[in-house]
Amino acid sequence: MFPWKRILIPTDFSTAAKWVFDDAVRAAGLTGAEILILHVRVTRPSQPEALRFPADESVYEYVEKQELEVLRRHVERADENLKTRLIVRMGPDPADDIARTAVEEDADLIVMATHARHHVPHLLIGSTTLRLLSKCTVPILAVRYGIRKRFGLGRMLVVVENPLMSPALAQQVLELASHQDAEIVFAACTDPTPEEAQRNLTQWRGAVRETPSKMMMVDSGRDLLRTAEKEQSEVIVLAPVCDRDGKIGGASEYIIRHTDRAVLVLPNRGSDSENALV
Repeated sequence: MFPWKRILIPTDFSTAAKWVFDDAVRAAGLTGAEILILHVRVTRPSQPEALRFPADESVYEYVEKQELEVLRRHVERADENLKTRLIVRMGPDPADDIARTAVEEDADLIVMATHARHHVPHLLIGSTTLRLLSKCTVPILAVRYGIRKRFGLGRMLVVVENPLMSPALAQQVLELASHQDAEIVFAACTDPTPEEAQRNLTQWRGAVRETPSKMMMVDSGRDLLRTAEKEQSEVIVLAPVCDRDGKIGGASEYIIRHTDRAVLVLPNRGSDSENALV
């Protein structure tokens, strides 16, 4: 929940994981948040106590210490007032450990790298991000590896896919926009129907009466990306609805896989009618 007090950055110490550090530092600098650097020692699914890449524990500790110092110096160069802390976990599924750690540490935001399907598919951190998006209860700032760096989190495009948005979800968007003095563009896709898109926008319009914003409907996920470009949005905000298998689909999936902008994914807890905006 904004304002952020603790920002979790999972890392496998790869180039893609380090790529998001600038974005995490900028996000932490907005509120003076502590940066929690999480490294998961990955184990075998059939043997949770056996490391997937066997090595003496001292080797892991040495590498983690060296890599942490590199990341700490990176943070200090950007903002010497920010605090950092290393957390080490061990388990077969990094996404589970990230989600669990975020809850245990009361993190307000997770910052991770992601990538398109054709781009460095061997990277653990990218595939983990895509799995984490559908299960985590903490907001995630997903930054595609290799995209052009932007200044910050101002000028937001909020993609509206669900008519049952909770008041808490709306409040997160409004507080972030207010802190950044940012205009919000709310966009709904006419797929599956224009009527549903209009209902979704009407609901948001009632929740943001006092906030500078504009509302529009587009035809597809591709058009949403064109809108982000036209409106010069620096971040795209999603509150996706998962299917029965827990997977993100529709416009949200298309955006996550193809956008060249940072994507802020907010947990959608508005599936109950009593939580809906009115």
